[in-house]
Amino acid sequence: MNIGKAQYDAIPIPTDLDRIIWDAISRAEREAWTRTLRKWLVSAAAVFCVAFLSANITPVYAYASRLPVIGAVVRVLHIGSGGEITDGAHTEASAEGETVEFHFESSTEELDAAPVYTVSHLLAPNRIILTLHGVRTIDYEAISESLLSTEAVQSVSRAMIGDDSMFGFIIVLNGGWTYEITEYANPASLSVRFYPDEAYQPEREVYYLRSEAVPFGEELGIMNEIYWASGATQLQTRSGGYIITIGQYDTLDEANAALKALEDQFGGDTGLSVASGLADEIPEK
Repeated sequence: MNIGKAQYDAIPIPTDLDRIIWDAISRAEREAWTRTLRKWLVSAAAVFCVAFLSANITPVYAYASRLPVIGAVVRVLHIGSGGEITDGAHTEASAEGETVEFHFESSTEELDAAPVYTVSHLLAPNRIILTLHGVRTIDYEAISESLLSTEAVQSVSRAMIGDDSMFGFIIVLNGGWTYEITEYANPASLSVRFYPDEAYQPEREVYYLRSEAVPFGEELGIMNEIYWASGATQLQTRSGGYIITIGQYDTLDEANAALKALEDQFGGDTGLSVASGLADEIPEK
């Protein structure tokens, strides 16, 4: 016993023992307070839910019941691509204020993932080019009506694409508007939200390459296919014809250099020329 007592007495005592004990007590008190707060918040949330369900809030509940079922957010983007490889998808759309929802389904059920899609944004005029891949059928009327019901969209046209599993839309925006796209899964949808762009510059002039105007049809599709890898997009002119455009450049020199590079690539005249316009300007013809 004497040996044990001697060993006990020999245990070193920290000089800051008082502080260590105080810190331990404070930590214990904080943990106890946190547990109490957590229990209180859970109880408060439960009471709130009961009050919410039993309150006379018919207008709010009616509005909520009309909201679409939204799945998990996959990505949010302005330009770029997303989705997963599909085949045989069907696409429709609906609008709620300044937001348009693209819905995707197979022949039997909703899809869990959106089909592969690409989106780009160009000026002269201010427009979105949205292309859906792996889609066999669309409700173009519903899509067009939904987009045109927003304050942001000026016009919608369909791209001439030879692939029957690909659909493209050229969405011309009114001046001062921009957008963001949110991709959802389970169920699959694309949400296009339009909103005012505080940094918009209507007097900005841009340069681009363009073709001569042609009717909407096979010739347009062939030009689009030839220059697809060069970033060709389609655009309806004010006179009703259709052109393909390539690129967006800040200076005339940059546009001329791009045209020269294409001529070198294709071994001669491409049938394209350099054009320019202000941010919202649609070519006359």
